[in-house]
Amino acid sequence: MEMLSGELVLYFSETASMPLAKSKRPVIKTLQEVGRYAIGIVWNDGHDSIFPLENLRRACPCDVCKGHVSGTIPEASQSLRQFSRLGESGVFIAWVDGHETLYTTDDLRALCRCAYCVSEPEKPITGG
Repeated sequence: MEMLSGELVLYFSETASMPLAKSKRPVIKTLQEVGRYAIGIVWNDGHDSIFPLENLRRACPCDVCKGHVSGTIPEASQSLRQFSRLGESGVFIAWVDGHETLYTTDDLRALCRCAYCVSEPEKPITGG
């Protein structure tokens, strides 16, 4: 069974007694630091994203930043203390200045600025 308007698609298998759920939510395959200035994500669908740390800090969705940090950002506010994957739901970032950010996978995929995601697939730098 496939629902066109919902995010959940159900598939039935002859060998499985329960329907198998296939989510359309982006899923992180690998997460890694790229140099000192970016985080790289390979998604389960084969897409690659590289997120400069300054862009992640500027788009921080917390209640204080509200996704719009403007002006000059001090170096400590753009440096990672820690980052980790939170299962299939998101990424936690702790910054050197003590600030903490939680991104959902949907938030991160929407922030991807590769040529494919900004509708310039003839100029690809990363996967699509």
